[in-house]
Amino acid sequence: MTAAPTYPGERTALAWRRTAVAAMGTAVLFANHASTSGWRPAAIAPALAAFVLLCVAGLSYARNRSLQQGRWGNGPLVIAITTVAILAVTGVALAIGLTDPGKRQALSTDAVPILSDIPAVIGGRQ
Repeated sequence: MTAAPTYPGERTALAWRRTAVAAMGTAVLFANHASTSGWRPAAIAPALAAFVLLCVAGLSYARNRSLQQGRWGNGPLVIAITTVAILAVTGVALAIGLTDPGKRQALSTDAVPILSDIPAVIGGRQ
């Protein structure tokens, strides 16, 4: 039994829709990071990454719609643009992960309680 000829196109269209949803969710995370960091100059990169991801979401949704309508053109161009955008956003995420002072403070040993500082509970009472 062979699959109907539309199934590969439908799967590809759904993959583009999933890409759009993932890009929107990640854009919200970048926008949250930019807003909670006090909008200092270092928040420009996450804000731009959020904008780029929203553009990727729009492009992915447009590609999804065109595939559902049977239009297959511009595939390599859309794939190339999406790849470059995701690589750029990955670079921003890596830079944030390595240089964010809030993350370094959260990971310091002063922020982690030592087991001897936690009172022991014996018999359900302290």
